[in-house]
Amino acid sequence: MKISARQVKAAVDAYLRDRLATGTTSKAASPSAVTTKRDEELHRFLNLMPEERDIVVHELRAKVRKGSYFISSAEIVEALLGRLAAGLITE
Repeated sequence: MKISARQVKAAVDAYLRDRLATGTTSKAASPSAVTTKRDEELHRFLNLMPEERDIVVHELRAKVRKGSYFISSAEIVEALLGRLAAGLITE
C-alpha cells in the first residue's frame, strides 16, 4: 500500500492539532522552543514534497516523449480484471 504525501501531511496536521489541544509537550529544557522548531521543519519538508501523482505523471510523460512507454497486453488485461473485480466487490 502506498501512502501519499497528502496523507502524510494530514496525519502530521492531526497529530499537531491534538498536541496543541491537549498541551502535550516533551520534558526537555525548553520544550516549546524545541517542539515548535521541529514541527516547523517537518511542515516545511512536507510542503516541499511532491505529490506521488505528480511524480508518476512526470515519469509517464517522459517515457511517452522518448517513445519508450510500453504496456504489455497481459498488464492491460490484469488492470481491466482488477477493476472489474473491484466493481463486483463494492456492489
